[in-house]
Amino acid sequence: MRSEPLDAVRDRLDELADEVDQTGPIVLSRPGRTSVVVVSLDDWQRFENLASEEETEWWRHVSAERAAAGEPPEDGEDGPGLDETGFRSRFAHLFTESSGT
Repeated sequence: MRSEPLDAVRDRLDELADEVDQTGPIVLSRPGRTSVVVVSLDDWQRFENLASEEETEWWRHVSAERAAAGEPPEDGEDGPGLDETGFRSRFAHLFTESSGT
């Protein structure tokens, strides 16, 4: 991936866009600021699809682990969760002060 100062390409963005289409992403550096990357729409969409597939696979893995542990599918983030009474009975010990403090 090639890198150029943003000031050097400001007046030739059309040419830069053609180069990105042909050769791939280009990093634009900015003095005192975070660099940015110019990427083609096709490359960006491939990146988004890959990220989405990886996230979907991760959630499938987590769901499979929960099922293997015997957790009902309606529990967890997709389920109704705990009501106030259930929350208090399950986590009250975390909110009580110890006698030593």
